[in-house]
Amino acid sequence: MTKPRAKMSMVRVSMIVVVTTFGFANVPDNLAQLGLAAILSWIAVGALYFVPLALILAEFSSDEAESRGGIYSFMARGLGPTWAFVGTWTYFVSNLVFLQMVFSRLPIRASLALRGTDVFESRTWMLPLLGVAICLALTWLATRGVRRFSIGADWLGKATLVLMAALVVVPLGAGLFGRPSATPISWSGLVPHFDLKYFSTFSWLLFAVAGAEVAAPYVHDTEAPQRNFPRAILLATALIGAAYVLSSLAVVMLMPVDAVRKATGAYDVWLPWAARVGLPGPAVASLATTVMALGATASFVVWLESPIRAMFADLPPGTFPAWLTRADSNGTLHPALWTQAAVTVVLILLPLLNIVAGMAGSDAFISLLNDLTSLAVVVPYLFLAVAYIRARRQGMDAPFKMTRSTTLAVAIAVLVVAVSVAAYLGAGLFAVQARPIDWLYVAIIYGGPGLLIVLGLALRAWSLRAHAAARVRLEGAAEDAATT
Repeated sequence: MTKPRAKMSMVRVSMIVVVTTFGFANVPDNLAQLGLAAILSWIAVGALYFVPLALILAEFSSDEAESRGGIYSFMARGLGPTWAFVGTWTYFVSNLVFLQMVFSRLPIRASLALRGTDVFESRTWMLPLLGVAICLALTWLATRGVRRFSIGADWLGKATLVLMAALVVVPLGAGLFGRPSATPISWSGLVPHFDLKYFSTFSWLLFAVAGAEVAAPYVHDTEAPQRNFPRAILLATALIGAAYVLSSLAVVMLMPVDAVRKATGAYDVWLPWAARVGLPGPAVASLATTVMALGATASFVVWLESPIRAMFADLPPGTFPAWLTRADSNGTLHPALWTQAAVTVVLILLPLLNIVAGMAGSDAFISLLNDLTSLAVVVPYLFLAVAYIRARRQGMDAPFKMTRSTTLAVAIAVLVVAVSVAAYLGAGLFAVQARPIDWLYVAIIYGGPGLLIVLGLALRAWSLRAHAAARVRLEGAAEDAATT
Protein backbone atom coordinates (compact mmCIF):
# COMPACT_ATOMS: atom_id res chain seq x y z
CA MET A 1 0.00 0.00 0.00
CA THR A 2 1.41 3.40 -1.03
CA LYS A 3 1.93 5.80 1.84
CA PRO A 4 0.19 9.14 1.19
CA ARG A 5 2.51 12.10 0.71
CA ALA A 6 2.81 14.44 3.68
CA LYS A 7 1.03 17.75 3.28
CA MET A 8 2.87 21.06 3.55
CA SER A 9 1.96 23.41 6.39
CA MET A 10 0.75 26.95 5.90
CA VAL A 11 4.11 28.26 7.16
CA ARG A 12 6.11 26.11 4.72
CA VAL A 13 4.00 27.25 1.76
CA SER A 14 4.44 30.87 2.80
CA MET A 15 8.20 30.35 3.13
CA ILE A 16 8.32 28.96 -0.43
CA VAL A 17 6.75 32.23 -1.58
CA VAL A 18 9.09 34.33 0.59
CA VAL A 19 12.31 32.64 -0.52
CA THR A 20 11.31 32.72 -4.20
CA THR A 21 9.99 36.31 -4.15
CA PHE A 22 12.05 38.38 -1.73
CA GLY A 23 15.46 39.17 -3.10
CA PHE A 24 17.70 41.44 -1.07
CA ALA A 25 19.58 42.32 -4.27
CA ASN A 26 16.45 44.25 -5.33
CA VAL A 27 17.00 46.63 -2.40
CA PRO A 28 20.37 48.09 -3.52
CA ASP A 29 19.21 47.96 -7.15
CA ASN A 30 16.32 50.33 -6.45
CA LEU A 31 18.15 52.47 -3.90
CA ALA A 32 20.96 53.01 -6.40
CA GLN A 33 18.44 53.97 -9.05
CA LEU A 34 15.83 55.91 -7.05
CA GLY A 35 17.59 56.97 -3.87
CA LEU A 36 15.48 57.42 -0.73
CA ALA A 37 12.34 57.49 -2.89
CA ALA A 38 12.63 53.70 -3.17
CA ILE A 39 11.40 53.34 0.44
CA LEU A 40 7.99 54.93 -0.09
CA SER A 41 7.85 53.31 -3.52
CA TRP A 42 7.95 49.84 -1.89
CA ILE A 43 4.93 50.80 0.22
CA ALA A 44 3.05 52.13 -2.80
CA VAL A 45 3.84 49.07 -4.94
CA GLY A 46 2.83 46.74 -2.12
CA ALA A 47 -0.53 48.46 -1.64
CA LEU A 48 -1.32 49.05 -5.31
CA TYR A 49 0.06 45.84 -6.82
CA PHE A 50 1.44 43.10 -4.59
CA VAL A 51 -1.45 42.83 -2.12
CA PRO A 52 -4.18 42.95 -4.81
CA LEU A 53 -2.35 40.32 -6.90
CA ALA A 54 -1.88 38.08 -3.86
CA LEU A 55 -5.59 38.35 -3.06
CA ILE A 56 -6.54 37.54 -6.67
CA LEU A 57 -4.30 34.46 -6.63
CA ALA A 58 -5.65 33.38 -3.25
CA GLU A 59 -9.24 33.67 -4.48
CA PHE A 60 -8.57 31.77 -7.71
CA SER A 61 -6.65 29.07 -5.84
CA SER A 62 -9.41 28.49 -3.29
CA ASP A 63 -11.98 28.17 -6.10
CA GLU A 64 -10.07 25.65 -8.21
CA ALA A 65 -10.95 22.50 -6.26
CA GLU A 66 -10.47 20.13 -9.21
CA SER A 67 -7.60 21.79 -11.04
CA ARG A 68 -3.88 21.38 -10.36
CA GLY A 69 -3.38 25.05 -9.60
CA GLY A 70 -2.19 26.03 -13.06
CA ILE A 71 -2.17 29.66 -14.15
CA TYR A 72 -4.05 28.51 -17.25
CA SER A 73 -7.00 27.27 -15.18
CA PHE A 74 -7.21 30.67 -13.46
CA MET A 75 -7.14 32.65 -16.68
CA ALA A 76 -9.53 30.31 -18.48
CA ARG A 77 -12.23 31.18 -15.94
CA GLY A 78 -12.56 34.64 -17.45
CA LEU A 79 -10.75 34.66 -20.78
CA GLY A 80 -11.58 31.38 -22.51
CA PRO A 81 -9.05 28.90 -23.91
CA THR A 82 -7.31 31.03 -26.56
CA TRP A 83 -6.58 34.12 -24.48
CA ALA A 84 -5.88 31.96 -21.43
CA PHE A 85 -3.14 30.30 -23.45
CA VAL A 86 -1.75 33.67 -24.53
CA GLY A 87 -1.71 34.86 -20.93
CA THR A 88 -0.15 31.63 -19.69
CA TRP A 89 2.49 31.70 -22.41
CA THR A 90 3.44 35.29 -21.51
CA TYR A 91 3.92 34.05 -17.95
CA PHE A 92 6.19 31.30 -19.21
CA VAL A 93 8.15 33.81 -21.33
CA SER A 94 8.53 36.20 -18.39
CA ASN A 95 9.91 33.33 -16.34
CA LEU A 96 12.47 32.55 -19.05
CA VAL A 97 13.64 36.17 -19.04
CA PHE A 98 13.76 36.16 -15.23
CA LEU A 99 15.91 33.02 -15.26
CA GLN A 100 18.21 34.69 -17.76
CA MET A 101 18.76 37.50 -15.27
CA VAL A 102 19.27 35.44 -12.11
CA PHE A 103 21.68 32.95 -13.66
CA SER A 104 23.75 35.80 -15.08
CA ARG A 105 23.91 37.55 -11.67
CA LEU A 106 24.74 34.51 -9.55
CA PRO A 107 28.48 34.63 -10.41
CA ILE A 108 28.65 38.17 -8.97
CA ARG A 109 27.07 36.96 -5.73
CA ALA A 110 29.51 34.06 -5.55
CA SER A 111 32.44 36.41 -6.18
CA LEU A 112 31.32 38.70 -3.35
CA ALA A 113 30.82 35.77 -0.98
CA LEU A 114 34.21 34.18 -1.73
CA ARG A 115 36.45 37.14 -2.57
CA GLY A 116 34.68 40.15 -1.09
CA THR A 117 34.86 41.94 -4.42
CA ASP A 118 33.18 41.86 -7.83
CA VAL A 119 35.83 40.26 -10.04
CA PHE A 120 33.55 40.59 -13.07
CA GLU A 121 33.51 44.40 -13.13
CA SER A 122 36.20 44.31 -15.82
CA ARG A 123 35.22 40.88 -17.14
CA THR A 124 31.53 41.38 -17.91
CA TRP A 125 31.77 39.05 -20.91
CA MET A 126 32.25 36.09 -18.55
CA LEU A 127 28.86 36.52 -16.84
CA PRO A 128 26.68 35.11 -19.66
CA LEU A 129 29.02 32.14 -20.14
CA LEU A 130 29.00 31.26 -16.43
CA GLY A 131 25.22 31.81 -16.43
CA VAL A 132 24.85 29.08 -19.03
CA ALA A 133 26.75 26.60 -16.85
CA ILE A 134 24.63 27.50 -13.80
CA CYS A 135 21.42 27.16 -15.83
CA LEU A 136 22.28 23.63 -16.94
CA ALA A 137 23.41 22.54 -13.46
CA LEU A 138 20.30 23.84 -11.67
CA THR A 139 18.00 22.40 -14.35
CA TRP A 140 19.49 19.00 -13.61
CA LEU A 141 18.76 19.55 -9.90
CA ALA A 142 15.17 20.57 -10.74
CA THR A 143 14.64 17.28 -12.59
CA ARG A 144 15.30 15.52 -9.26
CA GLY A 145 12.00 16.97 -7.98
CA VAL A 146 11.15 20.25 -6.26
CA ARG A 147 9.33 18.83 -3.23
CA ARG A 148 12.62 17.86 -1.59
CA PHE A 149 13.80 21.44 -2.08
CA SER A 150 10.70 22.79 -0.30
CA ILE A 151 12.32 21.85 3.02
CA GLY A 152 15.51 23.69 2.09
CA ALA A 153 13.49 26.65 0.82
CA ASP A 154 11.63 26.68 4.13
CA TRP A 155 14.81 26.86 6.22
CA LEU A 156 16.63 29.22 3.87
CA GLY A 157 13.58 31.47 3.83
CA LYS A 158 13.70 31.60 7.63
CA ALA A 159 17.47 32.18 7.60
CA THR A 160 17.02 35.07 5.14
CA LEU A 161 14.37 36.62 7.38
CA VAL A 162 16.69 36.26 10.40
CA LEU A 163 19.44 38.02 8.45
CA MET A 164 17.07 40.80 7.43
CA ALA A 165 15.90 41.15 11.04
CA ALA A 166 19.50 41.47 12.21
CA LEU A 167 20.25 43.97 9.44
CA VAL A 168 17.26 46.10 10.48
CA VAL A 169 17.51 45.91 14.27
CA VAL A 170 21.07 47.25 14.58
CA PRO A 171 20.70 50.60 12.72
CA LEU A 172 17.13 51.22 13.90
CA GLY A 173 18.12 50.46 17.48
CA ALA A 174 21.11 52.79 17.18
CA GLY A 175 18.82 55.46 15.75
CA LEU A 176 16.55 55.23 18.80
CA PHE A 177 19.58 56.00 20.98
CA GLY A 178 20.50 59.06 18.96
CA ARG A 179 23.07 57.71 16.51
CA PRO A 180 22.67 59.65 13.24
CA SER A 181 21.77 57.95 9.98
CA ALA A 182 24.53 57.68 7.37
CA THR A 183 22.03 59.13 4.90
CA PRO A 184 20.07 62.22 6.00
CA ILE A 185 16.42 61.19 5.81
CA SER A 186 13.95 63.89 4.85
CA TRP A 187 10.43 63.96 3.52
CA SER A 188 11.60 65.65 0.33
CA GLY A 189 14.02 62.79 -0.26
CA LEU A 190 11.46 60.09 0.44
CA VAL A 191 8.82 61.44 -1.96
CA PRO A 192 9.47 60.21 -5.53
CA HIS A 193 10.03 62.68 -8.33
CA PHE A 194 7.61 61.49 -10.98
CA ASP A 195 9.95 62.10 -13.87
CA LEU A 196 11.04 59.97 -16.81
CA LYS A 197 13.80 58.26 -14.84
CA TYR A 198 11.35 57.19 -12.12
CA PHE A 199 8.74 55.78 -14.50
CA SER A 200 11.36 54.03 -16.60
CA THR A 201 12.43 51.99 -13.56
CA PHE A 202 9.07 51.72 -11.78
CA SER A 203 8.61 48.25 -13.28
CA TRP A 204 11.75 47.13 -11.40
CA LEU A 205 9.70 47.51 -8.22
CA LEU A 206 6.83 45.46 -9.65
CA PHE A 207 9.22 42.74 -10.73
CA ALA A 208 10.71 42.60 -7.24
CA VAL A 209 7.36 41.83 -5.58
CA ALA A 210 6.09 39.40 -8.22
CA GLY A 211 6.08 35.71 -7.43
CA ALA A 212 3.18 34.71 -5.15
CA GLU A 213 1.87 32.48 -7.97
CA VAL A 214 4.90 30.19 -7.60
CA ALA A 215 3.04 28.30 -4.86
CA ALA A 216 -0.17 27.89 -6.87
CA PRO A 217 0.70 24.44 -8.32
CA TYR A 218 1.11 23.13 -4.77
CA VAL A 219 -2.31 24.21 -3.51
CA HIS A 220 -3.44 20.57 -3.19
CA ASP A 221 -0.22 19.64 -1.38
CA THR A 222 -1.18 22.06 1.40
CA GLU A 223 -2.91 21.06 4.61
CA ALA A 224 -6.58 22.18 4.48
CA PRO A 225 -5.87 24.10 1.26
CA GLN A 226 -9.07 26.17 1.03
CA ARG A 227 -8.33 27.67 4.44
CA ASN A 228 -4.54 27.56 4.71
CA PHE A 229 -3.43 28.35 1.15
CA PRO A 230 -4.94 31.87 1.01
CA ARG A 231 -3.58 32.50 4.50
CA ALA A 232 -0.11 31.35 3.39
CA ILE A 233 -0.11 33.78 0.45
CA LEU A 234 -1.27 36.67 2.63
CA LEU A 235 1.30 35.89 5.32
CA ALA A 236 4.05 35.77 2.68
CA THR A 237 2.81 39.08 1.24
CA ALA A 238 3.04 40.80 4.62
CA LEU A 239 6.51 39.40 5.33
CA ILE A 240 7.90 40.35 1.92
CA GLY A 241 6.50 43.89 1.99
CA ALA A 242 7.87 44.51 5.47
CA ALA A 243 11.24 43.02 4.52
CA TYR A 244 11.67 45.36 1.52
CA VAL A 245 10.67 48.52 3.39
CA LEU A 246 12.65 47.86 6.57
CA SER A 247 15.77 46.54 4.84
CA SER A 248 15.81 49.58 2.52
CA LEU A 249 15.59 51.86 5.54
CA ALA A 250 18.39 49.91 7.26
CA VAL A 251 20.70 50.20 4.24
CA VAL A 252 20.42 54.00 4.01
CA MET A 253 20.97 54.32 7.77
CA LEU A 254 24.15 52.22 7.53
CA MET A 255 25.71 53.79 4.43
CA PRO A 256 25.22 56.89 2.26
CA VAL A 257 22.63 56.21 -0.40
CA ASP A 258 24.93 57.71 -3.04
CA ALA A 259 27.45 54.95 -2.28
CA VAL A 260 25.00 52.09 -2.89
CA ARG A 261 25.84 50.08 -6.01
CA LYS A 262 23.66 47.55 -7.81
CA ALA A 263 26.35 44.94 -8.25
CA THR A 264 27.92 44.99 -4.77
CA GLY A 265 25.37 46.67 -2.48
CA ALA A 266 24.18 43.36 -1.00
CA TYR A 267 27.74 42.79 0.26
CA ASP A 268 28.82 46.34 1.04
CA VAL A 269 26.05 47.03 3.56
CA TRP A 270 27.30 44.34 5.94
CA LEU A 271 30.67 46.08 6.39
CA PRO A 272 29.30 49.08 8.37
CA TRP A 273 26.78 46.76 10.06
CA ALA A 274 29.59 44.56 11.38
CA ALA A 275 31.58 47.61 12.49
CA ARG A 276 28.66 48.76 14.64
CA VAL A 277 28.47 45.45 16.51
CA GLY A 278 32.24 44.98 16.78
CA LEU A 279 32.61 42.05 14.38
CA PRO A 280 35.09 41.61 11.49
CA GLY A 281 33.42 43.21 8.47
CA PRO A 282 34.68 41.04 5.59
CA ALA A 283 33.90 37.79 7.44
CA VAL A 284 30.35 38.90 8.31
CA ALA A 285 29.74 40.23 4.80
CA SER A 286 30.96 36.99 3.21
CA LEU A 287 28.83 34.85 5.54
CA ALA A 288 25.68 36.92 4.96
CA THR A 289 26.23 36.99 1.20
CA THR A 290 26.79 33.21 1.17
CA VAL A 291 23.54 32.53 3.04
CA MET A 292 21.61 34.80 0.68
CA ALA A 293 23.28 33.23 -2.37
CA LEU A 294 22.31 29.75 -1.15
CA GLY A 295 18.78 30.92 -0.52
CA ALA A 296 18.65 32.43 -4.00
CA THR A 297 19.95 29.18 -5.52
CA ALA A 298 17.25 27.14 -3.75
CA SER A 299 14.62 29.60 -4.96
CA PHE A 300 15.89 29.36 -8.53
CA VAL A 301 15.52 25.57 -8.46
CA VAL A 302 11.89 26.09 -7.42
CA TRP A 303 11.48 28.77 -10.10
CA LEU A 304 12.79 26.41 -12.76
CA GLU A 305 10.15 23.79 -12.02
CA SER A 306 7.12 25.55 -10.57
CA PRO A 307 6.30 27.83 -13.54
CA ILE A 308 6.61 24.78 -15.81
CA ARG A 309 3.82 23.15 -13.80
CA ALA A 310 1.88 26.38 -13.86
CA MET A 311 2.31 26.50 -17.63
CA PHE A 312 1.27 22.93 -18.45
CA ALA A 313 -1.16 22.14 -15.64
CA ASP A 314 -4.78 21.91 -16.92
CA LEU A 315 -3.94 22.84 -20.52
CA PRO A 316 -6.28 21.13 -23.01
CA PRO A 317 -4.81 18.12 -24.86
CA GLY A 318 -3.01 19.08 -28.04
CA THR A 319 -2.04 22.57 -26.93
CA PHE A 320 1.59 21.46 -26.98
CA PRO A 321 3.27 18.40 -28.49
CA ALA A 322 2.69 15.33 -26.30
CA TRP A 323 6.41 14.71 -25.78
CA LEU A 324 6.80 18.17 -24.24
CA THR A 325 4.15 17.55 -21.57
CA ARG A 326 5.33 14.12 -20.40
CA ALA A 327 5.76 13.96 -16.62
CA ASP A 328 7.17 11.39 -14.23
CA SER A 329 5.28 9.87 -11.28
CA ASN A 330 6.00 12.98 -9.18
CA GLY A 331 4.67 15.35 -11.82
CA THR A 332 8.11 16.62 -12.92
CA LEU A 333 8.09 17.50 -16.62
CA HIS A 334 11.60 16.54 -17.72
CA PRO A 335 11.33 17.37 -21.47
CA ALA A 336 9.77 20.75 -20.68
CA LEU A 337 12.50 21.54 -18.16
CA TRP A 338 15.29 20.85 -20.65
CA THR A 339 13.46 22.73 -23.42
CA GLN A 340 13.16 25.68 -21.04
CA ALA A 341 16.88 25.40 -20.30
CA ALA A 342 17.72 25.46 -24.03
CA VAL A 343 15.72 28.66 -24.61
CA THR A 344 17.11 30.25 -21.44
CA VAL A 345 20.68 29.54 -22.60
CA VAL A 346 19.97 31.50 -25.80
CA LEU A 347 18.54 34.39 -23.76
CA ILE A 348 21.51 34.35 -21.37
CA LEU A 349 23.90 34.69 -24.30
CA LEU A 350 21.88 37.52 -25.89
CA PRO A 351 23.45 40.33 -23.80
CA LEU A 352 26.82 39.37 -25.29
CA LEU A 353 25.70 41.45 -28.29
CA ASN A 354 25.60 44.55 -26.10
CA ILE A 355 28.87 43.64 -24.37
CA VAL A 356 30.63 43.20 -27.72
CA ALA A 357 29.10 46.50 -28.84
CA GLY A 358 30.79 48.27 -25.95
CA MET A 359 28.69 47.91 -22.77
CA ALA A 360 31.09 47.55 -19.83
CA GLY A 361 30.73 47.09 -16.08
CA SER A 362 28.50 44.99 -13.87
CA ASP A 363 26.09 47.83 -13.05
CA ALA A 364 25.34 48.49 -16.74
CA PHE A 365 24.87 44.76 -17.32
CA ILE A 366 22.44 44.51 -14.37
CA SER A 367 20.45 47.53 -15.62
CA LEU A 368 19.97 45.79 -18.97
CA LEU A 369 18.79 42.60 -17.26
CA ASN A 370 16.46 44.51 -14.92
CA ASP A 371 14.80 46.36 -17.81
CA LEU A 372 14.37 43.20 -19.87
CA THR A 373 12.95 41.17 -16.99
CA SER A 374 10.67 43.89 -15.67
CA LEU A 375 9.05 44.50 -19.03
CA ALA A 376 8.32 40.80 -19.53
CA VAL A 377 7.04 40.10 -16.03
CA VAL A 378 4.14 42.58 -15.93
CA VAL A 379 2.34 41.18 -19.00
CA PRO A 380 1.00 37.92 -17.48
CA TYR A 381 -0.24 39.76 -14.40
CA LEU A 382 -2.22 42.05 -16.67
CA PHE A 383 -3.90 38.97 -18.20
CA LEU A 384 -4.50 37.50 -14.74
CA ALA A 385 -6.19 40.68 -13.51
CA VAL A 386 -8.41 40.88 -16.62
CA ALA A 387 -9.38 37.21 -16.17
CA TYR A 388 -10.29 37.92 -12.55
CA ILE A 389 -12.45 40.90 -13.53
CA ARG A 390 -14.44 38.78 -15.98
CA ALA A 391 -14.67 35.80 -13.60
CA ARG A 392 -16.10 37.93 -10.79
CA ARG A 393 -18.55 39.57 -13.15
CA GLN A 394 -19.62 36.12 -14.33
CA GLY A 395 -20.42 35.09 -10.75
CA MET A 396 -17.32 33.27 -9.48
CA ASP A 397 -18.16 32.30 -5.89
CA ALA A 398 -14.90 31.12 -4.31
CA PRO A 399 -14.67 30.01 -0.66
CA PHE A 400 -12.12 32.79 -0.08
CA LYS A 401 -12.93 36.29 -1.39
CA MET A 402 -10.75 39.38 -1.29
CA THR A 403 -14.03 41.25 -0.72
CA ARG A 404 -17.68 40.26 -0.91
CA SER A 405 -18.44 43.30 -3.07
CA THR A 406 -17.96 42.43 -6.73
CA THR A 407 -17.82 46.14 -7.59
CA LEU A 408 -14.94 46.74 -5.17
CA ALA A 409 -13.14 43.54 -6.28
CA VAL A 410 -13.36 44.61 -9.93
CA ALA A 411 -12.12 48.11 -9.07
CA ILE A 412 -9.06 46.64 -7.30
CA ALA A 413 -8.30 44.43 -10.31
CA VAL A 414 -8.67 47.40 -12.67
CA LEU A 415 -6.03 49.16 -10.58
CA VAL A 416 -3.69 46.19 -11.16
CA VAL A 417 -4.34 46.44 -14.91
CA ALA A 418 -3.59 50.18 -14.92
CA VAL A 419 -0.34 49.76 -12.97
CA SER A 420 0.74 46.88 -15.24
CA VAL A 421 0.16 48.94 -18.40
CA ALA A 422 2.05 51.92 -16.97
CA ALA A 423 4.98 49.72 -15.96
CA TYR A 424 5.12 48.01 -19.36
CA LEU A 425 5.19 51.29 -21.22
CA GLY A 426 7.77 52.65 -18.80
CA ALA A 427 10.25 49.76 -18.89
CA GLY A 428 13.17 50.80 -21.04
CA LEU A 429 11.61 54.22 -21.75
CA PHE A 430 14.68 56.04 -20.50
CA ALA A 431 16.77 54.24 -23.13
CA VAL A 432 14.36 55.37 -25.87
CA GLN A 433 14.73 58.99 -24.76
CA ALA A 434 18.53 58.86 -24.58
CA ARG A 435 20.65 60.73 -27.11
CA PRO A 436 21.93 58.93 -29.05
CA ILE A 437 19.42 56.12 -28.72
CA ASP A 438 20.97 52.70 -28.10
CA TRP A 439 18.79 50.86 -30.61
CA LEU A 440 20.38 47.50 -29.90
CA TYR A 441 19.47 47.91 -26.20
CA VAL A 442 15.90 48.90 -27.11
CA ALA A 443 15.55 45.98 -29.56
CA ILE A 444 16.66 43.46 -26.91
CA ILE A 445 14.35 44.96 -24.25
CA TYR A 446 11.15 45.20 -26.30
CA GLY A 447 11.76 42.70 -29.07
CA GLY A 448 12.96 39.65 -27.10
CA PRO A 449 9.76 38.88 -25.14
CA GLY A 450 7.57 39.77 -28.14
CA LEU A 451 9.40 37.32 -30.40
CA LEU A 452 9.02 34.52 -27.85
CA ILE A 453 5.28 35.18 -27.55
CA VAL A 454 4.87 34.94 -31.34
CA LEU A 455 6.83 31.68 -31.35
CA GLY A 456 4.55 30.30 -28.64
CA LEU A 457 1.41 31.11 -30.61
CA ALA A 458 2.91 29.47 -33.70
CA LEU A 459 3.81 26.36 -31.67
CA ARG A 460 0.27 26.16 -30.29
CA ALA A 461 -1.31 26.49 -33.75
CA TRP A 462 0.95 23.77 -35.15
CA SER A 463 0.35 21.46 -32.20
CA LEU A 464 -3.44 21.87 -32.30
CA ARG A 465 -3.50 21.08 -36.03
CA ALA A 466 -1.33 17.99 -35.49
CA HIS A 467 -3.54 16.87 -32.58
CA ALA A 468 -6.71 17.32 -34.64
CA ALA A 469 -5.23 15.38 -37.58
CA ALA A 470 -4.20 12.54 -35.25
CA ARG A 471 -7.70 12.40 -33.77
CA VAL A 472 -9.25 12.23 -37.24
CA ARG A 473 -6.92 9.35 -38.12
CA LEU A 474 -7.84 7.48 -34.93
CA GLU A 475 -11.56 8.00 -35.53
CA GLY A 476 -11.16 6.80 -39.13
CA ALA A 477 -9.29 3.71 -37.99
CA ALA A 478 -12.03 2.99 -35.43
CA GLU A 479 -14.75 3.29 -38.07
CA ASP A 480 -12.84 0.97 -40.41
CA ALA A 481 -12.47 -1.58 -37.63
CA ALA A 482 -16.18 -1.39 -36.82
CA THR A 483 -17.24 -1.97 -40.46
CA THR A 484 -14.99 -5.01 -40.83
